[in-house]
Amino acid sequence: MSIRIKIVVLGFVFVCLGAVSAYAQEKSGTSTTSLGDLARQVKAQKAKEAKPAKVFTNDNLPAGKGGVSESSASTPDKSSADSTPGGTEKPSAAHGEKYYREQLSALQGQLDKDKRELEVMQQKLGQNQTQYYSNPQQSLMQQYSRGDIDKFTADIEAKKQQIAKDEKAIDDLHDQLRQEGGDPGWLR
Repeated sequence: MSIRIKIVVLGFVFVCLGAVSAYAQEKSGTSTTSLGDLARQVKAQKAKEAKPAKVFTNDNLPAGKGGVSESSASTPDKSSADSTPGGTEKPSAAHGEKYYREQLSALQGQLDKDKRELEVMQQKLGQNQTQYYSNPQQSLMQQYSRGDIDKFTADIEAKKQQIAKDEKAIDDLHDQLRQEGGDPGWLR
């Protein structure tokens, strides 16, 4: 008899909990909007706002070869004695010290990354050459084909070629600086 009472009480508790949760869902569903609707409203408001027109002046026009004249106010880093003894001009504003330092930094970072990857590949190759396979079938397959070792060897050769390209790019940057008459100290 006590089991029946417990079942009835437990059933009553579940019915009450269900009614309370249904009421809460109904109450919360009518008062809030979804996040997607809010995003659409914000996007529509931004589209309605007028964007300011772009005004071009001598200060924000590109300088140099585009046929736009340069004034001394727009290029404060150049002086009247721009030419070197050979009659050639110093590098343009796009190829100044900052440009060369950024390029060298990027190329040197890529070279360092490729060298680290090459070291990791060589370590993996060394591990695979002395690898022990618990499955005798796989061991026989590797002795016959050496597929994983060949794959690592090919990857290592490709990475060595990439390192050679990186070093050539750095040399080309040095040559470009020399041809444009820049200061060699920029690439140190």
